[in-house]
Amino acid sequence: MMRLPLPEPMLAGTRFVLRPWESGDAASLAVAWSDPEMRRWLPVPEPGDLSAAAAWIAGEADRRHAGQALDLVAVEPVDDLAGGLGADPMGRSGNGSAAKGQAGADLLGEVGLSAFDPERGAAMIGWWTAEPHRRRGIATEIVRLLTTWALGPQLGLKILVAEVEPANPGSLAVAMAAGYQEVGRRDDGRLVMAAVAATGAVIGSGRRV
Repeated sequence: MMRLPLPEPMLAGTRFVLRPWESGDAASLAVAWSDPEMRRWLPVPEPGDLSAAAAWIAGEADRRHAGQALDLVAVEPVDDLAGGLGADPMGRSGNGSAAKGQAGADLLGEVGLSAFDPERGAAMIGWWTAEPHRRRGIATEIVRLLTTWALGPQLGLKILVAEVEPANPGSLAVAMAAGYQEVGRRDDGRLVMAAVAATGAVIGSGRRV
């Protein structure tokens, strides 16, 4: 598997920056994992305590270098980046180091890629937002931002796939707002949503992927 690159320059939205996880984020991650709503929909470690959060973060670079996963955390910028956020159509910050050293900054959520299929140019995308920051449009923004980058020239993927529980209307709304369309269902009922690159492969409606 290929070593996965980090976005360069750093991706930034109107209210956040996306950066790699840092050791100082462990306490905030453990709090997020303790949320019953998150535990309902996502495979959270048990126990999802500070030690588990620290161990998961410590393995992030190894997973990325092995081509297994790319996980980015959305945090509020501690520096005044208002002049740069959102100015670039790709949502890139002009200051590549602006969010570094911000471990412990207010954690908004996470977005990541996994299950890479180099032959198809495909990967899975997943996301979550911390409880205090839901229903603010942040999830849609972080998913749209990473999707645009991943289907662009730096990563060069053709297809991104999200699996959504039909009983989770919030996640379904995020996927649709970020440009994902339903293309099929898993045997367990999960919706398969896909976004494709402008020049990439087209997945027919209803096809199992």
